Amino acid sequence: MKKIEIHTKNEYMKPILDTLERIGVGGITVEQVRGKGQSDLPLVRGLRGSAKFVAVFNSRNLIYTIVNDDKVENIVKAILDLVQNKDIEAFGKIFITNVEDAVDLSTGKRGADAI
Repeated sequence: MKKIEIHTKNEYMKPILDTLERIGVGGITVEQVRGKGQSDLPLVRGLRGSAKFVAVFNSRNLIYTIVNDDKVENIVKAILDLVQNKDIEAFGKIFITNVEDAVDLSTGKRGADAI
């Protein structure tokens, strides 16, 4: 099993979620996260609109799912096909890590049967 984490800008979350659903990914979790990477930080206006300052962090979405190993390349390819059709700078990243085990709390099933 693999955990796929997709870090992306807010405006690209819906197309990615639609793509994952289209290719049959069932369980998906989405979180709003803040972080700092290589891209420029946004310029933010103060409460009254006159003061401007550089934000401390970028706002992003983190989409993650656990899938069987055989689905990983299809997922990565589908997301790359989606984003490479656009001229997007600093779109985000995909991280893929191993998952040692999973347990379904309601059935007690383990491993791939739990996902």
